[in-house]
Amino acid sequence: MRSLPATAPSVRTYGVSDTAPTRKAQVHSAMLWTPFLLALIGLVFQFSVGITDLLRPNKDGAFPDLLTALRPALMQGAWLVLGAAAMGTCRTIRARLWLGTAWFWLLLSFMGLLWLTAKLPGALTLNGATRWVGIPFPGIGMISVQPAEFFKLATLLWFAWAYSAVRPRGVWFGFAVWFAGTALIVLQPDKDTAGLVFLIGFGVMFLGGLRWGNVMLWLTLACLGGVLLTVMPLMRSHLRDESLEKQPGAYVTRRVLAVLNPRAYESDIGYQMVRAQIAVGSGGLIGVGLGEGREKHHLPAAENDYIFATIAEETGLVGSLLVCGLLGLFVWSCFRNAERAPTRPARLFLGGLGIWVGVGALMNISMAIGLLPTMGLPLPFVSAGGSALVSLMAAVGIAQSLMRETP
Repeated sequence: MRSLPATAPSVRTYGVSDTAPTRKAQVHSAMLWTPFLLALIGLVFQFSVGITDLLRPNKDGAFPDLLTALRPALMQGAWLVLGAAAMGTCRTIRARLWLGTAWFWLLLSFMGLLWLTAKLPGALTLNGATRWVGIPFPGIGMISVQPAEFFKLATLLWFAWAYSAVRPRGVWFGFAVWFAGTALIVLQPDKDTAGLVFLIGFGVMFLGGLRWGNVMLWLTLACLGGVLLTVMPLMRSHLRDESLEKQPGAYVTRRVLAVLNPRAYESDIGYQMVRAQIAVGSGGLIGVGLGEGREKHHLPAAENDYIFATIAEETGLVGSLLVCGLLGLFVWSCFRNAERAPTRPARLFLGGLGIWVGVGALMNISMAIGLLPTMGLPLPFVSAGGSALVSLMAAVGIAQSLMRETP
């Protein structure tokens, strides 16, 4: 693979320097230890939610056994071990091999999304969404894997490769596969993850030299798409003289309306939003105490999508700022390493990784405090979810591999 000349007139970079040392760069240590500390913090609060479930009777009035109540937290611990192994393995593989197989990973993750769309054996549908592939394991039960999380990693790797080579072959076919994969995620339906996938790809393109005219075009199209998704159900409801709930895609519109007036939708689609805001607000300065949170008794996905609300209630402003600070430190270390990186692919990959974690965290936290609609996006490294954790850990390992490569 040829490195892109710094004097090439068709490519400019923004925010990522093209000058690099000829020796191996030193990885900033914050990028290595913050993921583990964040994951351990997440485990603490997942056990906190699990203990609450242990004390909560089911519909039949029976209490769950210990392993059933703590299974999500125990599984997340196992995923953390697997993620650490993935990071260690990925960092030992040469950077040229990662870049040389970027096409393979993009196509493989795309095939996983196709598998879900076709609802082939193993595809799981929960709450009307088909996002997981169930894999049975003896003695453990069903393990669910979310292909969209690995599509994020494949997107990052492929775009880092595509914007590192001079006129790479088949790049338009790769764009078509990426667009098709993003569309399949929308159809699951999972518009929030699809939006994050788009932002990861767009972010790498921006860092790789996307011209300002194209930047404005992409942003305009993205904004128009978001407006259409929100407004079209309202227009169809008005034209057909039918209730909004009967229109396709109405749940997106109703979530946006719930942001504007959560109390009006408190008994329906705004329930999670209201409970999360109560949890965040009741935490105060130092919180109500670890394990003493009350809203996690009522808040769905308290260990996953809304884990930040659980953290805020039990540890208050102090704990919330600690988590935000650690996430910010990881993002800063990604861009700091990007400045030190010896090759253009490494700079683009590290910058894209920072965008992935930074934007994902911003969206999740904004959802928890009521600035954005309810979304199915995890808090990076912290939320329960094996696919999200392993894919991020693998990305950190690949980043280390790229940092060791010399021009």
